[in-house]
Amino acid sequence: MSSDLLRLLLATTLATSLIILLLYLLRAPLRRWLGAGAAYASWLCVPVAALAVLLPAREVAVEWDAVGTVLMPMRAATAAVAPSLSSMWETCLLVAWLGGVVAMAGWLWMRQHRFVRGLGELRLRGDGLWSATSTRGLPAATGLFRPRIVVPADFESRYLERERVLIACHERLHINRGDLVANAFMSALRCVYWFNPLIHLAARRLRIDQELACDEDVIRRHPGARRSYGEAMLKGQLDVGPVPLACHWPAPHPLRERIAQLGKQLPSRRRRALATLLVAAMVVAAGYGAWAAQPAPPPAVAQEGLYHIAMQVSLGGATRAFEIREKPGKVFAVSGQTEAGETWKGTFRVEAMTAGRARVLADIDVAGKPAGSPELLIELGKSASLRIDGENGKPSLSIELMVTLEPGTTSPLSTGSRPISRMKRAVDHSTLAPPRYPASRHEGTVVMRLVIGTEGGVSQVGLERSSGFDDLDQAAMTAARGWRFEPAIEGGRAVASMVRVPVEFSLDEPDDLAQQAARDPTEPAWNGQRSARR
Repeated sequence: MSSDLLRLLLATTLATSLIILLLYLLRAPLRRWLGAGAAYASWLCVPVAALAVLLPAREVAVEWDAVGTVLMPMRAATAAVAPSLSSMWETCLLVAWLGGVVAMAGWLWMRQHRFVRGLGELRLRGDGLWSATSTRGLPAATGLFRPRIVVPADFESRYLERERVLIACHERLHINRGDLVANAFMSALRCVYWFNPLIHLAARRLRIDQELACDEDVIRRHPGARRSYGEAMLKGQLDVGPVPLACHWPAPHPLRERIAQLGKQLPSRRRRALATLLVAAMVVAAGYGAWAAQPAPPPAVAQEGLYHIAMQVSLGGATRAFEIREKPGKVFAVSGQTEAGETWKGTFRVEAMTAGRARVLADIDVAGKPAGSPELLIELGKSASLRIDGENGKPSLSIELMVTLEPGTTSPLSTGSRPISRMKRAVDHSTLAPPRYPASRHEGTVVMRLVIGTEGGVSQVGLERSSGFDDLDQAAMTAARGWRFEPAIEGGRAVASMVRVPVEFSLDEPDDLAQQAARDPTEPAWNGQRSARR
């Protein structure tokens, strides 16, 4: 969970940072050629890029016959895999990030609260504006769900009538264009990405372009009021910093830039139409680029399917039926009691094998004592049964079960159109720690399918063929989860891949394994050296 969230934060940070840098370079040319409105609208690329990363990555259909078979030796004496501290570091990073989110949100809330409280008592005017008892940071449009235009106490004396009309038009445009919502969304991004200085830079530049675009719209509606509009700007002064949910008339950026824009020619209708098309293309390109740049996610192996287990347990003439839905490899338990008071309990685990088959492992207790640990190899959709005889004349316990694949899910070992790529070449296993040999000293071969992520780690382990001994299977699968491979490369990029890994547990090495491999290339073979072949 924590690792997934951190990877998502990293991916969205990279995407938004790249977009912010591009917009920082493009905003001046856009404003010069297509107007301030185009520069302001182009900031929509930032949230679109962040949201695009959240979409599922594209899927690539690859056939199973492209999967390689990796062979490696197994010795009786092996070393254990060293535990990783990555999860601890991930937890610490996640806690630090959450702390930063809370701190940034608290700081922004405090600024908004202080500004609203400083307005004093608000009085509704006859023109629909609200008059405050204060003058700090006013006039301003404030509020998210119930936006208001608040003017200072000296609004009538400070500004002429025409200036008051222009200021009210300016603030109404902020509300009608959704600028307050844009400021709130940018504040949320600042909380999530508090650690990224580019987000805070983007927030300041967004406010500048927002005011310039609003000034441009006011002049378009009042083309003969440039001088009065400029004089109204000169009379305003911002003596508080901008707050998250407000648009201030005395904007926090250099007044010189706003005054200079009043002397520029407004973009023609044709240029405004061109600006709309260009900004729409930029937004689509930003979203698609951020989405397409995602590495293809590793396919699910054992976690993809969902089994439906229908079970009927009989003991001493009492029969109970159960229906369970569970993922492969997950343990579930059932229990019951006869009329005579005799209790039983069973824990079960269904593991995926080859397509269409599964293995059921059980631990049965009767009257609080272990009665057996049976193991069944079954075919999906077909009934199977087992029986445990009671001791000293006690009744036997019988279990009949049927395992099917839940409708709407895929087989745990099928690929369909998952993004799996072939291993292009042999893999060097000299750095892979072999499994720990169980104390039972059983012998057998375990065949696994491993999904290799884009960073070389084993993201998922599937059991294709069991050795017949649970301790051997678990030892091999546990070791495989700690292995690292060189990721497959396609088109110059690392992609998810899948390999088939047979591991043989043998106390005595065969004499001529190379000849065995030549006779049957589908079977695992070792010659005392680490090797790999497709």
